[in-house]
Amino acid sequence: MRSIATLLVTLLLAACTATPVSRNQSQAATPGQVLASEMQKPSTDSSIDFLLTAAATDFHAHRPTPARFRNVHFGHPMISAGIKQYMLCGDFMPQRGEGKAEWTPFATIKTSGYEQYIGGQAVSFCQASQVAWDKNEDLSSALQNRLDSLR
Repeated sequence: MRSIATLLVTLLLAACTATPVSRNQSQAATPGQVLASEMQKPSTDSSIDFLLTAAATDFHAHRPTPARFRNVHFGHPMISAGIKQYMLCGDFMPQRGEGKAEWTPFATIKTSGYEQYIGGQAVSFCQASQVAWDKNEDLSSALQNRLDSLR
């Protein structure tokens, strides 16, 4: 019981002595401090990872089966109360023999699980003006690698 009380007092003192970084100060952090931008990155990276896996799994399980991807990007529109709803948007070329070989848009949206849209519905999500694209990189090869690993 004595060690628990000592631990709680130590944690309380450590919490009280942390120096907050104001918005006007430099973003240099001392050891042990975590910047707000660093806290956001793991959330974004885990959302990208989740959506890449969800999209690849969905394409693997359902038709049409993509032969290639292009222009795959990660972003988010703001939904009610400033909450971000992450999504992956891009185009895929169906494998030969599955209809006309044209680039087809898709959107994979993170919800309580995920939702995937193909064709016109995907366009309406991905071309909305309120979408903020988080990274400038094309994730086509990452999605292709995920899908190939499932085959």
